[in-house]
Amino acid sequence: MSRNKITIAMLFVALLLGAFSTVTAQGNVLTIWADGTRAPVLQDLADDVAADLGIELNIVQVELGDARDQLLTAGPVGEGPDLLIIPHDQLGQLVANGAIVPLELDDATVEQFNPAALNLFTFEGDLWGLPYSLENIALVRNTELVPEAPATWQEVRALAETFEEEGTADYAFLVQTGDAYHNFPITSAFGGYIFGRNEDGSFDVSDVGLNSEGGLAAAEWLGGMYADGLMIPNVNDDVLFSLFEEGELGMFITGPWNSGRIIDTGMPYEISAFPGAEGGMEVGAPFGGGQGFLISAFSENQLLAEIFLLDYVATPEFMTAMFEADPRLPAFASVDTVSDPNIDSFVAAGENSIPMPAIPEMSAVWGAAGDALTNISNGEEPVETMNIAVEQIQDSIGLLNAEERIVGLPGSYQAAVGCDGDWQPSCSVTFMEGGEDGLYTLTLDVPAGEYEFKVAMNGAWDENYGADGVRDGDNVVLVLEEDSTVTFSYDDNTNVVTFEVQ
Repeated sequence: MSRNKITIAMLFVALLLGAFSTVTAQGNVLTIWADGTRAPVLQDLADDVAADLGIELNIVQVELGDARDQLLTAGPVGEGPDLLIIPHDQLGQLVANGAIVPLELDDATVEQFNPAALNLFTFEGDLWGLPYSLENIALVRNTELVPEAPATWQEVRALAETFEEEGTADYAFLVQTGDAYHNFPITSAFGGYIFGRNEDGSFDVSDVGLNSEGGLAAAEWLGGMYADGLMIPNVNDDVLFSLFEEGELGMFITGPWNSGRIIDTGMPYEISAFPGAEGGMEVGAPFGGGQGFLISAFSENQLLAEIFLLDYVATPEFMTAMFEADPRLPAFASVDTVSDPNIDSFVAAGENSIPMPAIPEMSAVWGAAGDALTNISNGEEPVETMNIAVEQIQDSIGLLNAEERIVGLPGSYQAAVGCDGDWQPSCSVTFMEGGEDGLYTLTLDVPAGEYEFKVAMNGAWDENYGADGVRDGDNVVLVLEEDSTVTFSYDDNTNVVTFEVQ
C-alpha cells in the first residue's frame, strides 16, 4: 500500500472519529503562505488535493522575508496559515515563540533528502520543517579576464592592482556593499566567524568572532581594497551584473538564484569555490542555507498539513516543479537539474559551507555587521569599526535575552540625540520608560529637522511597529521646524506610537 493511500486512509479515519470537526467547520480549507514565485506551483496541486481529500488549498501570497513576523502576529489571533515557507535561519525565533510544531519523517522519506537540507531544519534535536531547497553563494569569474581562480584573497588584491596598472578592466573583484552574507566568505577565509561553539556543539553567543584575529584581518583586507580604490562602495547586484556584462568586472559573488542572469550576460564564465587567505583557511567558506515548509502551531489542521507535506510536497514531481520555478540547489535527491548548467558548480563551491545559525541571536548580527561593512567601504577605520559592531551585537543579544520587555525608538534622529548612529534599535538613549497598563514614554530634546522612526522591541528588528501600529509597517514621520522637546508615547496594547512637540 503506497504512502499516499495510507495517509489518505488515516485522514478519513480521523474524519470519522471527529478529529477534523474544526476543519469541516472551516469548509475543508488548508491555508498556505507562499511568495509569488512559489504560489503558482502550489496552486497546481489544488485539483489533485481536492479530488483526493476534498480539501481546498487557499494559497495566500506573503513575501518570504515577511512570513515569520506575520505568523507571530496573525497566528495567535487565528488569522495565520496552516503552512508557510521560510528561510531556515528564521527557525530559531519561531521555535522560541512556540509558533511551529516539529515533524516526524519515516526512514524512506528521510532517504529522499540531502542530509544537509534536513540538518538545516533540525533545531534542538527536532526536525521543524520540510526543506525543498539548499543554497550557497560562489565566486563567478570572467574567464577571459581571470582565467584561473585565485587561491587567496591576497592574490585577488594583487590581481586588482594589475588590472588598475594595465587597464585590463575597471575592477578585478567587487562585493555587495554592507551585506554580511555575501561578505562572509572573506571573513571565514581569514579565520573569522559569527559565533563560537560550546563543547556540545551549540553556539556560544557570548563569543562573537567578527572582531577575532581572523575577523579583523578580513576587515583590514576590505578596508585596504576600498582605501586604495580597488573596490568601490554602493554596490548591489545590479551594479555587479552591469559591470560584468560590459566586461569591466573580473569576479563577483552571487548564488544559484541568479544562475539565469549569469548566463544572460553572454560573458565566458566559471563558478568557483572561494579563495582562502595566507595565515588563514585554505578555502573560504560561504554560509549554507535553505528554505522549507513549516506547520503553524496555531493551526487547527496540523494533521492535515503534515499529510499534505508528506504526500504532495515530498515528491519528485513537486520538488522538480519548485526547482524549475526558482532554480536553487534541490533538497530532494532525485530532482533533475540538467536544465541549469550551473547547479553542479554551485554545489561544489558549497561543499565546505557553514550552516547559517538558526538561532534567535542571529537577528542581532545582520544590522550591526552590515553597517560596519558599509562604514568600512566609506573609509572608516576597519578595526575600530568592527569592534563597535561587535559591541552592538553583544548589547542586542543581551536585550533579546532580557526578561523584561524593552521598547526602543530607532530612527534617523538617533545620532542627533546621542546614539552612535541612526537606526540603532539597541541604543539605550532611545529606550522608553514603562508605565502602567502597557504604556511607555520617552522625552528627548531633538534638533530641528525631518526624521523617521519606528518602535523596536528588545534591541532588535525582529518585532517592530510603524505607522498606525502595523508590524513591519511604514516609518513614522517627525517634522520639527525648530529645536524641540518631544515626548513619545507607545501603547503596547495597540502597538501605536504617538508624539507631542512641546
